[in-house]
Amino acid sequence: MPLPAKTPLRTGRMKLPLGSLFWHEGGKPKAETIVFLHGSWHDSTQWLPLLQRLGSQHHCLAPDLLGFGESSVASTYSVALQVEALRSLLSALRISHCRLVGHSLGAWVAGQYALTYPEQVQGLAVMAPEGVTEAGLGGRWRRDRWLAAPWSPLPWVLPWLGKSAWAKELRDRRQCLHQHPAACRTLFQRRSAAIEGELLQQRLGQLAVPTLIIDPTPADSTTQRLAQIWRQQLSNPYAVPIAAANTPLGVEAADLATALGQWIIPQAPQTTDHPGPSNQTSPPLGQLI
Repeated sequence: MPLPAKTPLRTGRMKLPLGSLFWHEGGKPKAETIVFLHGSWHDSTQWLPLLQRLGSQHHCLAPDLLGFGESSVASTYSVALQVEALRSLLSALRISHCRLVGHSLGAWVAGQYALTYPEQVQGLAVMAPEGVTEAGLGGRWRRDRWLAAPWSPLPWVLPWLGKSAWAKELRDRRQCLHQHPAACRTLFQRRSAAIEGELLQQRLGQLAVPTLIIDPTPADSTTQRLAQIWRQQLSNPYAVPIAAANTPLGVEAADLATALGQWIIPQAPQTTDHPGPSNQTSPPLGQLI
């Protein structure tokens, strides 16, 4: 997909009942809205290349989730908290219908949002999606728990482990975790019952919106399995493989923009307040929720 003329981007910040949210925005305010939700170890800047590429035809919005980037810090974290914060933001911006694109933790939030407010969501696209698990994935956060825990002796040992590749990897990982405490507290520093209560795998089959799964190829075994669980649980998923790349998105922005551009079909307004099948037209934007 060729890069269009540079789309002007703007930023916003709004104080909402659950906290202050910061966002990047671009494109045509009256066009169909696409909301981009960043991954566990990123913020809204992850999506800026996409906003510039898709903003020529769409209204693009990329918020920092609570506790990330320039949004305010919360006292506790959960997927439900992020869903309600996003709901408040869209309501304040008078965006009544949108498509959601989520990466990693952002995909979990997007999936929960689509289940909670299906009348608002016209489509869902996910990449490396969190929000599901199985027995074989149960221990994948064990190392990160040790690296992030304030009581763990591991951080004190790291400086003495030398310059080997695996020691550097541990130090880099600890730095990443330290920079994203909200992700740590959401993904693995809560009670197990609270995390399990928000998992999506038993409810993904209830999603009625068209759902696109972006498959970075090749991907690590955990990412592959998470995407596979989503595909197995969804009633009618559409998967698109994209070559993996060493970028904040995990793929090249041009390739992802092409996949999303083919998935997003321009739609004309309709009068009904309830979304229909994916081949129906969408309601106009700008209505109060």
